[in-house]
Amino acid sequence: MGTSTERLPDAYELLDVDIDATEAQIRTAYRKKSLQLHPDKVKDVPPDVAADRFHRLTLAYEELLNPATRIRLAQELQQERERRQRRSAFDERRRAMAADLEEREERDRQARAMREQRLRERELRIVALREEGRTMRIQRHERLLNEWQAHAQQETATKSATPESPANLPAWGTLDTTVLVRFPFEQAAEMWGAIEPPESLLDTPLAVSLQDSYGPLVNVRVRTTQKKRKEISVIVVFEYGVHAWRAVHDGMQLRCTHPLLQDCWIGWSDESGKARSDIPQRIAAWMAQGVTPAQAPLTVEPVKTMPHDIAANFDYAYEARTLERMRQAAGMA
Repeated sequence: MGTSTERLPDAYELLDVDIDATEAQIRTAYRKKSLQLHPDKVKDVPPDVAADRFHRLTLAYEELLNPATRIRLAQELQQERERRQRRSAFDERRRAMAADLEEREERDRQARAMREQRLRERELRIVALREEGRTMRIQRHERLLNEWQAHAQQETATKSATPESPANLPAWGTLDTTVLVRFPFEQAAEMWGAIEPPESLLDTPLAVSLQDSYGPLVNVRVRTTQKKRKEISVIVVFEYGVHAWRAVHDGMQLRCTHPLLQDCWIGWSDESGKARSDIPQRIAAWMAQGVTPAQAPLTVEPVKTMPHDIAANFDYAYEARTLERMRQAAGMA
């Protein structure tokens, strides 16, 4: 058999034998292949193609019969297969890197989408808070105007129910500012702020509670008695008769709201410090007109109290104009 200088890419593949095939196996494989690929046996391909294919099969057979050529060809084949494996591994790493890159890009895209979503939600919250603040401002202005209107109506009602001038009313009596306060003996230390009454009773918790609840006091003194002391009687002189009336109105029914005065009875007092049943003439005249203790004016101009958030120098015309502008802006929005 002759030797050909033509190199075949894979003689083992042409003969369909393994790389470690013996010479006998190569001969057997060649006989089978030559019967299949001989130009005289093949009718389905052109003669020149069949001749070239058979020629290449013969060259491969001759190379594999040469031991040195078979060894060299086996080495080349092994090297080629290793190169293919390396390329395959490289391609696999490249595909893994590409997949990792795509995964990172996808995570970045999702992160950007989440940031944009949070930004949109934040903008929506800001818009909602601004709208809520605007609504609260409108509601506050409306509340202020309503309170002002209610206060004005209350002042009008009070003026209509209250005598405008004391000229037609009976004069205040000398005892119309004096009341009698009684409380259990067990509360003495709490009322005095000490075991025994101090020298000046105007600074005691009892006096402070009466002033805070009803009005300023002129004098406070303990009424002495020969009876067994189950309760203590105190004579209190208010500065104004109206304040004394308010204290008696609550105290005779044991309805004082101050915690220290809840068990106190308060009534009108006579010259000797005893409780009296008659009512001061001016108060009786007011009651006949339907005036309550809360509506009765002082002998001097009373200090007018204003509702919460309403001050004496509050500009309600400006407030009304501001509210109207806010309503117009809300309608345009």
